[in-house]
Amino acid sequence: MSGTGHYTRLGAALFTAALLAFVIYNPNAGRHATERVAIIAGSVEQTPLSQKTCAIGEPAFSHPFAPIDDVLSISPLGGVTAPGEVLPAPYIRINTQKGDSVFERRETTARAPARADIIALERKIERDTDGLATAQSWTVHFRSCENISFYYDRIDQISEDILERAGGLANFVELGGPDHIALETKVRVPADEIIGTTNGFDVGLHDLGASPAVLERPDRYRSNPYARAAVFDAPPSLLKSITLNTPQARCALDYLPRELKINWSSKLGDSWGIRKAKGENACRTALPAEPGAAQGAWFTDAAHNGATTKVSAIALANDTVNPDRLIFALHGRLPSLTPELVSMGPKMDEERAEAAKDFLSTKSGSGRINTPFNAIKAGETYCYERLRANFVGPRINGVILVERDGNGAPGSLKIEARGDVFSCIDLAEPWSFAGNETTFYR
Repeated sequence: MSGTGHYTRLGAALFTAALLAFVIYNPNAGRHATERVAIIAGSVEQTPLSQKTCAIGEPAFSHPFAPIDDVLSISPLGGVTAPGEVLPAPYIRINTQKGDSVFERRETTARAPARADIIALERKIERDTDGLATAQSWTVHFRSCENISFYYDRIDQISEDILERAGGLANFVELGGPDHIALETKVRVPADEIIGTTNGFDVGLHDLGASPAVLERPDRYRSNPYARAAVFDAPPSLLKSITLNTPQARCALDYLPRELKINWSSKLGDSWGIRKAKGENACRTALPAEPGAAQGAWFTDAAHNGATTKVSAIALANDTVNPDRLIFALHGRLPSLTPELVSMGPKMDEERAEAAKDFLSTKSGSGRINTPFNAIKAGETYCYERLRANFVGPRINGVILVERDGNGAPGSLKIEARGDVFSCIDLAEPWSFAGNETTFYR
């Protein structure tokens, strides 16, 4: 033990003893002082948990993420990514039960699943088109040992005690503006401590001891130059602590004790608990970005990457609940998919425009029609038909053509919506683009 460490521990012990003496002579201080002693005593150990060896043969988590009676379903995230959200990865969304009305969710408490260090906090403000704040959400980044990092996202309200122990809002720094602020912290929490309150939240886990996913362009997920360019005074260590390690993402449910894993995995399904995820890999733990295949993420230009705070990309993947359905998560980034292709009445222009920006789904097929994305070969053109906006939305009156370049490099993917035919067999051979295709990049 170093001399510095010896005196640090001795000073903490003497301070704690003095505080206890204060309580003895000031009985009215009572419970508040006792709680403060507990916090200080728990803070004597200064070694970060990121430097602690993970227990061998034991699950990383010992407690659930929230009271399970409040949980309606658990949605595997990634296949249907919303603009700016995480790319396809085995993260999960915890959806709470119905609230006081059919349009509300029950509020629950997000809890620490293990003894962990909170290494960073983020707060984001959402605004409407007039610039008025409509909601705030918190992201909490944890480390529980040298190989396990995890995070909670979309927490509605952070614990006031945790915020106070982190130093308060005054110490946060801006990331691109006042609506996104963050702070590097050293707050230790025991298992089952309340982290915040929310009506649903995301959970992501990264196992740094596991083999990273095999990606065609792993460099897109290693750094976040756009976030760095957007910050003003944030230290590099803060940016590192909030950047997700997507290639080493794993399903958080797999790190629960056996009984908890069984109970929580039984809730895997869609956001409203109607469709249940099935199969041995119900959490869909593989990162769907296979080398040489069209499956996975494609970026709107060659410069963007998967670590940016505002991801500018599309995703082609199997539905996480029903892998027999294919998902085009395009989000309005395909100009050829016009509102006129959406099967709605002429007086529903606004609804048609929104549906044209939604994700599309269709049933997996064979051959060159509705081909699974991981079976697309470079240099060949494929056709997708019987498409719907989302899962149960209106039909798309047309087809989509997809072609991956054949130069052997990660390269590009061309996509075009065609409204001049209603089915793939109506296309004249050989299939080709009509000149309105959009190019995306690995």
